Amino acid sequence: MISNGFRVEPLTPTCQDVWESRRHAVFGVSPGNSYFNVERLRSTLDWLQTEFKQIDVIIPDSALKHTFTALGYEDAKAAKKARSETNVLRNRVIRAWEDLGGPRPTDGLHRMSELSANPTYTGTLAHCATLTATDPALAAASTEMTKEVLAAKGLTGEAPPGQIAEAKNYLIAELPFFVSSCRIFEVDASLNFYHQPLPLANVIFSNASALKPDPGQGYATIHPA
Repeated sequence: MISNGFRVEPLTPTCQDVWESRRHAVFGVSPGNSYFNVERLRSTLDWLQTEFKQIDVIIPDSALKHTFTALGYEDAKAAKKARSETNVLRNRVIRAWEDLGGPRPTDGLHRMSELSANPTYTGTLAHCATLTATDPALAAASTEMTKEVLAAKGLTGEAPPGQIAEAKNYLIAELPFFVSSCRIFEVDASLNFYHQPLPLANVIFSNASALKPDPGQGYATIHPA
């Protein structure tokens, strides 16, 4: 469907209900991805503020370190590079939001590392890590997505299992927002979205794995029409 210039593609009837509630949206942005320029961030935030009562934007700072560690960076250099890329992205989000008058009192901008003290996030993260390692459908989807991430960062050839396991932690760190963002942010309905289909989210929301979204949790593909 088209809504105010954006295409919205919920996957299931439950996700459709969450979308129609317009209660809360999680906007996950990706460091190093040219899609998330200031202009697009501004237009997306403007649309979100029109459609949803509350928005929470997530910057995956601590998660990104796993990608650079997998690519062979020493621990300190991986952390520094992750911090640099995520700071650039966070500044873009701030600029875009300030152009619109800033976040509303209900909205939030969060570094993922700031949620390490949130027991709902950390508990869900542990659950997601266990199931991603043991559930065949989750393991396969997360492995393929991880290979794509590493290739996009310049890796050539076949990545060994240890490298994939380290890089996969980036995806695992994002999974709680796909299955439990309504509990993490204490709302009765929450929609997480991305601008293109995510195989791992498709597995979860098609009921093809042991990892199940919480009641009131939705996922959709949303992008400019």
